[in-house]
Parts: sequence; C-alpha cells; structure tokens
Amino acid sequence: MSQKTIFTRPVKKRTFAEQMAESIREAILSGELASGAALPTEPELAEQFGVSRAVVRDATRLLMAQGLVQVEHGRGVFVTPPLNEAFGEALLLALRRAGATAWDVEQFNQIIYPEVAALAAARVTDEEIAEIRRLADENLRVIAEYQVRWWRQTTPPAEQARYKESFFQVLQAIFAATHNQVFRQLARPLYDLRNLRDWADAEDSTPEEYIELEKRFLLAWVEAIASRDPQFARQSIQRLMVLPPEAMYAMQHTAVGEVTVIPVPPKFSD
Repeated sequence: MSQKTIFTRPVKKRTFAEQMAESIREAILSGELASGAALPTEPELAEQFGVSRAVVRDATRLLMAQGLVQVEHGRGVFVTPPLNEAFGEALLLALRRAGATAWDVEQFNQIIYPEVAALAAARVTDEEIAEIRRLADENLRVIAEYQVRWWRQTTPPAEQARYKESFFQVLQAIFAATHNQVFRQLARPLYDLRNLRDWADAEDSTPEEYIELEKRFLLAWVEAIASRDPQFARQSIQRLMVLPPEAMYAMQHTAVGEVTVIPVPPKFSD
C-alpha cells in the first residue's frame, strides 16, 4: 500500500545572504552586538563569512528590513535601538485603521496597569524605590512649571511632549521594577497609545488645584509600589483609574491618538 504524500512544498534552501543575516541577527539578539555598535566593514564581513561583497550587501538589506541595522552613509552599518518604539507606532496605525477609540486603550490599561503595579510591588528593590521617588519628584517639578506657565493657554507641542515624557520616566521605572522583560518592552508602546486628556476647567479653578490633583495621582502610584504589598498596589491603581461617565463617553467618541476633551474637572478619590 503506497503512502499518501502529505507535504507537497519542498524545503526552501537558504541563500548565503540569509544564512549570514541569521548569524548577525543572533549576535544582535544575544547582546553580543549591542545597540549602536558598528558592524565590521563590508570587506571585513566578506572575508569573515567567505562570501562576496554582493552577498554582504544582500544580507545587510535583509537586516535593515527587519529593523535590526541602519546604514549611515559615510560611516557604516550600525545596530539599531530596540524596536519597541517602532512597534508602538505600528500598533497605533493598526488601531486607527480599525477605528479604535481612546476608550479601547483606556479599558486595556485599566486591566494591565493594576497588574503591573502588583508585580512591581512584589519585586521592587530598595534602589528601585529610591529611583522611582526621584523621578516622581522631577515629574512634580515639571507639572508645576507646566500648569503655572500654560494655564488656560494653547500649549506648544514641544511642551506637551516634555510633560508626557516626564511622567513616562516614572512609569518606565515602575514597569522595570516588575523584572519582567515583556512588561519592560511594552512600557513605551502602551504609554504612547494613551491619549492626552483635556479636562474642562471650573470657572474658579486655579493651577495650584490641578497641581495638587496630579500630585495625588502620581504619589498614589509611588506609594502603591513602595508598599511592597501586591494586593494593596493592585487595588490602589484600580481605584485610581476609575473615571466618571463623562470621561468614558468622551473617550468613546475620540479616535485613538487624539486629545480627549472631557467636560468635567478631574477628581481623584482618596
């Protein structure tokens, strides 16, 4: 009885360029070639791998397509930084094409952030707590300057970016305190997806009141991690991320990546 053929596609033979690119890729992924490191010159690579310079160029193009190296004309070929920022941009584009809203992102964060806080609280070191506190103090300084200077004014994009980056540094340190590499790599993409919020001002509100609100929000994060109590940390951040119905409605009608205008002043519960 003859055996029926199941696999009809032949095994594809890898070219010299593909084999060479794979070897360099593994050196990058293992850390042997660090971010920013220069690859050997084209003649040196041709000699090391025993291939022609045309093969070297083909291998370089494969690595560039994977985002692992970049060519700087006149200088050489260099290992690129980690791809989490590029991943975040690609994810944002995919979500926009799918018609995602700011609320889609917020719901996801309401699930993820409390778990990040719980894991960080369980694993954080004394040194990491000190660094989180230092970054939080710096963020509070930026918040105070931002609110006083730009209160009820149109904020330049550069100032908005500085404002966001200051808080991201705190959040990144918290993600790093989980000692989980997946969370560490997701810190930037997840934060970049989070929309800026433009809360409506009460007529008699002051920048000092908003500074105090943001201070309470930030310190709630810090104390949740510093508690070293996963359950407390999880519950603290769950409470912190509860939003009023008006905010939910506004986010449901705001495309991901755009500023959400919320018609009520922010309030954070104790």
